[in-house]
Amino acid sequence: MTDEPFPRARFEALVRRLPAYLKLAWRLVRDPLLSRTRRAALVAAAGYLVSPIDAVPGAIPVLGQLDDLAVAIGAIKLALAGLSPERRREHLTAVGLVEADLMADLRGIGAITAWILRKGARVTARGARIGARAAVTGAGLVADGAKAIGGASLRAAGRGNDALRARLAERRGRKGRSKLPETLEIEADVVERDTPPDPSP
Repeated sequence: MTDEPFPRARFEALVRRLPAYLKLAWRLVRDPLLSRTRRAALVAAAGYLVSPIDAVPGAIPVLGQLDDLAVAIGAIKLALAGLSPERRREHLTAVGLVEADLMADLRGIGAITAWILRKGARVTARGARIGARAAVTGAGLVADGAKAIGGASLRAAGRGNDALRARLAERRGRKGRSKLPETLEIEADVVERDTPPDPSP
């Protein structure tokens, strides 16, 4: 599946209109016809913009700024809704905007946010798949190494056991492997070494 392209046109349009939104917010705060409640919403949005406590922290690139813009444009839209259509047009025309710009930019913020979240989810999923493959490969290598070491240890132990049996058989004057179990062979060897020779002829 090919990646969907970043909504660059919407993003650029939003960035181009930012100075106009700042001017519009300033005009609306000073408008005597705006109710106290709607003016308070604009002031609260301005406080949210400068506050270090955000829904999405500003340290997160793009997403951290998009939520601020959504709050600001939403507050401007709320303030404009409290004015007459003529007064709204007057404010918008003065800063070079139309009402459709606000809705287009709010939808654009939604589209950009959705794109970033989808892209982030795909990158995270890809990283998790790569990490899982690396873990499986690493576990396989560790298991192969453990098998090789275990096999070598068993072979070395077997060669040591065979050598011990051969030595015991040689001491008893027999050829080949001893018929005694391993523990008895070892005990016999210890007894032979620790028992003094019989002095009788």
